[in-house]
Amino acid sequence: MQSNSRRIRKIPVRAGSSPFLLRFLLLSTAIILLTSAALAAQDEAYGMVTNVVDGNTFDVTIEKADPRVSYSVERIHLADVKSPEIDTVQGPAARDFTYAVLMNKRVYLDIDELSGSGSGRDEYGRLICVAYITGIYGQPLAYPNFNQMLVDSGHASLENSTSNEFDPQDWGSGGDSKPVDEPPQGLQQTMQNDTLNGPKNDPKNDLLPKLQEYAENELDRAAKEGWDWLKGQISSSSSLKPGS
Repeated sequence: MQSNSRRIRKIPVRAGSSPFLLRFLLLSTAIILLTSAALAAQDEAYGMVTNVVDGNTFDVTIEKADPRVSYSVERIHLADVKSPEIDTVQGPAARDFTYAVLMNKRVYLDIDELSGSGSGRDEYGRLICVAYITGIYGQPLAYPNFNQMLVDSGHASLENSTSNEFDPQDWGSGGDSKPVDEPPQGLQQTMQNDTLNGPKNDPKNDLLPKLQEYAENELDRAAKEGWDWLKGQISSSSSLKPGS
């Protein structure tokens, strides 16, 4: 009696391909989730900088609000950095740096959740924030944030406060600060020339090229480190063999 049952042909699956695919998908998902979480924090509020008070304090005309935003124009104080007061020798240079980078530009604000019993404000009513500058497509640049840029420029020092949610160690450069009175060589020479001869040009003409070079170098370094790490993960996964 002839059997009517059919033989089911088994399709061989290469061992090792499925774990590699699973690892790659998990890795990709983790990167996407981490990126989305970071952008969510950076995008709590944003607006245009319309006034610069000093190196670490400026006014923002709000375009996207947060429940903690109460006014159409908010005064922002940068978290965990201390810039010279405007009436000190270094004060005007710090203010001019912030003016050159931020004035009439959009900034994205990560507002502190602990200050002022959750209002995000200090005793002067200013919003305590980490600020992010804007990329070519209008997106916030995750690294470096402006707080760290101000420190790296020599126009502020780190002053990590335990009363807010932020930790400068998470900003990407290890939280190292430079002395306020030792700006980078190029900026220091510009400041000395201006002191002796008076400013000849708009501060933006002198500072922005140096800032652009700094930002490009830092972003290239971060991208290379991320790519090297990803290649290492893929290589270690693909090197797995059946039975190993």
